[in-house]
Amino acid sequence: MTERQAFARQLGRAAQDRLEARGRAALPGFSLRLLARAPSTQDVVRAAARAGAAEGFCCVASEQSAGRGRQNRRWTAPAGTALLASVLLRPALVAGITLTAGVAIADALESSAGVAVQLKWPNDVLVDGAKLAGILGEVAPAPDGAEVVILGFGINLSVDTFPDGADGTSLHRLVAGRVPSWDIVLGDVLTALALWLSLLNDAGLDPVLSAWRARAVGMGSMVTADTPDGRIAGVATGVDGDGALFLATADGTVRLLAGDVHIGHTPAAT
Repeated sequence: MTERQAFARQLGRAAQDRLEARGRAALPGFSLRLLARAPSTQDVVRAAARAGAAEGFCCVASEQSAGRGRQNRRWTAPAGTALLASVLLRPALVAGITLTAGVAIADALESSAGVAVQLKWPNDVLVDGAKLAGILGEVAPAPDGAEVVILGFGINLSVDTFPDGADGTSLHRLVAGRVPSWDIVLGDVLTALALWLSLLNDAGLDPVLSAWRARAVGMGSMVTADTPDGRIAGVATGVDGDGALFLATADGTVRLLAGDVHIGHTPAAT
């Protein structure tokens, strides 16, 4: 038996059938690829996009050897302790897709685990200030010339320890009783994601921004942002219709499209 077959067998045929049915209800082109180990689920879905895969192609790995977050930071977790997944999307509006995913994952975690989450610009899902999940949206070309989004997310389910300096948390620390299995969480994520993508396509980013702001942390606070152009400090004043963050700095208002934000303190330079 291969590692891939063993991972699928751990899920069980009935649970896999239920997940695939939920996936197709959310994204009609849904198909599931299970891998015991992959360098990165993002790369698996990127290759599928180049080969013409339909919207909804989804890769889940029990373990990643080279998972990444923003700015190519590594995302690691012991095998079987996190939901590590990427899904191929074709949204009508690419701008704001990370914020949209954040709202969907927040809804899903509240549904499946009953935890109240916060969202930190641009891609962190927090509980009491500690990171429970991360999101990575990457734009890629498809064979038909359209732009697709490869949406990756990692959700800590039963991660016991985190690297030094990483303020992380895990569902097993937050819920009373049994932690929902990764397939239940993924099904809830796909269901919520389909709802919010439909709203995004029909009404633009305004409904997403309203829901995101209701859970946002750091707005009105002093923050530092590590950006491609260097470190910027200022007060986070809001998010605009493209999902960009506004900072009020000593030199005026700065509009950020990308960066890592730290609330209330300035981390040591690296």
